[in-house]
Amino acid sequence: MTNEVQFILSLCIGITVIIGVVKFKTIDKAYYPFFYLACIALLVEIASYILSTNEIKTAIPVVINIFCFAEFFFYTWLFHLWGLFNFRDKIFITVVAVFFIAWVIFTFFIGSITSPNFYFRVIYSMTLLFFAVTSFNKFVIPERTAIFKNPKFWILTGMVIFFSFYLLIQSANLSIFGINTSKGFRRGLYDIVSYSNLIVNLMFAIGALCIPRKKNFTTLF
Repeated sequence: MTNEVQFILSLCIGITVIIGVVKFKTIDKAYYPFFYLACIALLVEIASYILSTNEIKTAIPVVINIFCFAEFFFYTWLFHLWGLFNFRDKIFITVVAVFFIAWVIFTFFIGSITSPNFYFRVIYSMTLLFFAVTSFNKFVIPERTAIFKNPKFWILTGMVIFFSFYLLIQSANLSIFGINTSKGFRRGLYDIVSYSNLIVNLMFAIGALCIPRKKNFTTLF
């Protein structure tokens, strides 16, 4: 798959961004981190493509490394607003702080900001995958009625699909399973991930459309 095709497929996240811009003032604030992350992801895709086409490839790992922690932060914030940590700010802050320290260690001490921080990517994708599955069991399964109108169903299902493939490809880069994977095998994985990202981005767009309006409370006299 060419870089141009991968770039075009990645731009599908822009659908969620457009929906977010249109609905932003009316939606529940618990979904704000989801739209913030969609905007950042779109900017990262555009920036990476521009850097790649201009042969400034050394800057791409820097952008992606920074985005990795940003992605973890916004998803964790989203889960916090949904109540995964029982709305305890201390737990949320502790989780973010621990992973920020881990990001600094893996990015600047064990590795380099100019090279992919594969170890951190494996750890944070495993964690977000765990958060997504736990949230699905907590927020989606109990609501058996109109499940396809539940935005959390689409967002969490998309996350499970994305981070399952993402974890696989990052593990392959590290040869975690003790197998020396070839470049052809990894390239094939990247192609699969690109097509799965298209599906995930469409699921995110559906989830964005299903997000309910913010609740307005009125006082009865």
